[in-house]
Amino acid sequence: MANLFTTAELNAIKKDVQDIVRDTSINTTLRYRQYKGEDYYDAEDQTYSDLYTNWSGVSALKGVVGNTEVSEAIQLSDIKFVIMQSGVSNVLSISDVIVEGGVTYNVVDVRADPIGVVYQIFARGA
Repeated sequence: MANLFTTAELNAIKKDVQDIVRDTSINTTLRYRQYKGEDYYDAEDQTYSDLYTNWSGVSALKGVVGNTEVSEAIQLSDIKFVIMQSGVSNVLSISDVIVEGGVTYNVVDVRADPIGVVYQIFARGA
């Protein structure tokens, strides 16, 4: 099966999308809190570990949910963020949290585009 894009074309697409996502006139910066689920108590320090890995300064486009995107998990009142897949590592999930300008959102759905450039993250105010 032939690839849809050559490596050079895919790199050009990634660069263009990255330039758009980082455009400060239309983007927002958020802190992506990725759930890691490691909850343990350190008896020596008498502290609990943080359940999240924080990715600060992630550039994102923020938008509204369209009628065609509504599903069992996604409502019209939800917020959609688009981020570069390279902005965070590992697999994103609905256990994650987004913090933007002091407002916390719970992730309700994550969709990756077919060529691996961006994530569409659908979130709801906490």
